[in-house]
Amino acid sequence: MGVSKYVARNKVRWRVDTYLTLPDGTMKRIRRKRIPTREQAEAYERKMLVAAYEGRFFDRAKEPTATVRQLWTEYEPITKRDNDSWRSDTGRAAHLVRLLGNQRASRLTRGDVEEYRTKRQAETTRRGGAPSPATLDREVELLKRLLNYAAACGKLSENPIARVKLLRVPNVRRVVLDEEAFQRLLGAAEPWLKPILLVAFDTGMRKSEVLNLRWSQLDLKAGAVRLEAEDTKTDEPRVVYLTDRVLKTLPTQPRSGRSEYVFVNPATGRPWQDIQGAAERARVKVGLDGVWVHDLRRSFVTQARRSGLPESVVARFSGHRTAAVFKRYNIIEEQDLKAAVQVLNRTRQAAGAAQPAAGHESDTVDQE
Repeated sequence: MGVSKYVARNKVRWRVDTYLTLPDGTMKRIRRKRIPTREQAEAYERKMLVAAYEGRFFDRAKEPTATVRQLWTEYEPITKRDNDSWRSDTGRAAHLVRLLGNQRASRLTRGDVEEYRTKRQAETTRRGGAPSPATLDREVELLKRLLNYAAACGKLSENPIARVKLLRVPNVRRVVLDEEAFQRLLGAAEPWLKPILLVAFDTGMRKSEVLNLRWSQLDLKAGAVRLEAEDTKTDEPRVVYLTDRVLKTLPTQPRSGRSEYVFVNPATGRPWQDIQGAAERARVKVGLDGVWVHDLRRSFVTQARRSGLPESVVARFSGHRTAAVFKRYNIIEEQDLKAAVQVLNRTRQAAGAAQPAAGHESDTVDQE
């Protein structure tokens, strides 16, 4: 043990083979070969003795080498199992893997996150503009979530970007169409688009649920659409009852024996994929500002609540499972506050009329 000489390939070499006592009292064996001279071998042994005494070198943990791409591959089955929004996670992860996938996860810094945001803001989305701050927040939030999972599983010692803050720029749209504005939009729409817009406005269904509506989901006798769990974003079955005008419109749709879908693009024989362009043309014709197809869903929620329906009932129609998400669609405006004051006034007046007039005594008196 210690420093010794040996011969390898007709050359004299020196080696170190010894045990060191670490600060916690444990023993560690160190071995090193192919040292050219005795002096170098003895110097190496002394260096190790000092390092062991000071608690350096031996306690260094190996740096995790997993990349962002590898960690996402391991996390993807977990989000599919536990999250209703796993499809959205998959889409966001595609951007993370594309721009950060080859980077070692343990070496990520705030600078890497800022560079990622800069690159993403230079890209163009399907709507023709840069990703919104909320979109970037959801992507960074997913990155932090999968790093937290990796740390919990021992793949990382810690989340290296745990303290990176999100942008938190408000982006709640507040566009709500009333019946008059909707009728203008409907009147300017192309014939094939009219029933799609009507179903979206009168049911509050998601755009994907409307465009992928199948004849087998329609229960015209009961006046309802019956969505199975696999047909909804929340993976929960839902029954949506239809207004009279929707019930009159749906049976008039041309029904091809080759397609199971209600709204079919005749050019492809498949459901319509993107109707925003056609809706935009109708919007421009009637001079409505900044209306998206998705605004029809918000309009349904807000107008249904204003009509007096309980929020819990409206949420069952629209398929919102959490109050936080429902709140983003239930827009409270000044007119709602004015209406609330009018209700309070009527309540106060009714209560005042029920009270006996001032100075009048009760008809009954105590008899002594």
